[in-house]
Amino acid sequence: MSKWLTVCGAAAVSAFVFMGGAAVETASGVGAALPAAMQEASSSTLDGVFTSAQARRGRRVYNQNCASCHGQELTGGEMAPSVAGAGFIVYWTEVPVGVLFDRIKMTMPEDGPGRLSDEEYTDVVAYMLDRSDYPSGETELPADKAEMDKIMIVAGE
Repeated sequence: MSKWLTVCGAAAVSAFVFMGGAAVETASGVGAALPAAMQEASSSTLDGVFTSAQARRGRRVYNQNCASCHGQELTGGEMAPSVAGAGFIVYWTEVPVGVLFDRIKMTMPEDGPGRLSDEEYTDVVAYMLDRSDYPSGETELPADKAEMDKIMIVAGE
């Protein structure tokens, strides 16, 4: 892994991400140390790691639970960041999808973090990836963090 910590613009704020029950503080808010199992991704977001149907389900969940803060176009709002597109990709590049999943599950929706099912959170992640122009594929993104940890978020070519 060539980099783990991405520091850019508004992303350069201290935050905590809880990984396996331990908090890791970083400048980008994502995490500075990766467990050894996460250091070797077996695929990337360029490999079609979600289906179009899954992204459509994610859009419904997003519209019901996320759009009021992050916007209908996923571009963010007054108090919420963009969750798709260039800013999202720069912030999350070289981070496993499982870390993104955990971050969302532990902090969103703001009025009830963790209240959605793992499948709903996974579908939202698929929708975010879809809206960030990652290709869909034939296999759904698994609702299993360990499997998502094997998929690295990468910048497009």
